[in-house]
Amino acid sequence: MLRAILASAALLFASQIVAAPPPEKLVNLNAPGVLQQLERTNPAHHKKVVAILNSVTAQQVTDVPRWLQTTFAARNVTYRPLMFASNPPKRDLSFVLDDTSYQARVILTNITPEVIDVRHGAHR
Repeated sequence: MLRAILASAALLFASQIVAAPPPEKLVNLNAPGVLQQLERTNPAHHKKVVAILNSVTAQQVTDVPRWLQTTFAARNVTYRPLMFASNPPKRDLSFVLDDTSYQARVILTNITPEVIDVRHGAHR
């Protein structure tokens, strides 16, 4: 009985791997010249990527994965609420279109950073 359960679990696991192969290419959208190269080599992806980068900060953080999935047929979307403490603030975004994984550090134009003096609890 245990052997049958283990075999079923192994088959289920293997079918999931076959059903969703990992992306073949990884593209860092913050690298110099990448968007121009993407425009030449894959205009359909370029159009989607530019639309995503131009509109992602207008979305609620929790809505971004579903928005990318339904609007752009993206999968494996990661857009965590963690923000980089920089000025301007930034957040990492990653997603997969077809066989290509895209990553970008997005500048959050919809957030104004604020310095807080934690010693006294007062704003500067």
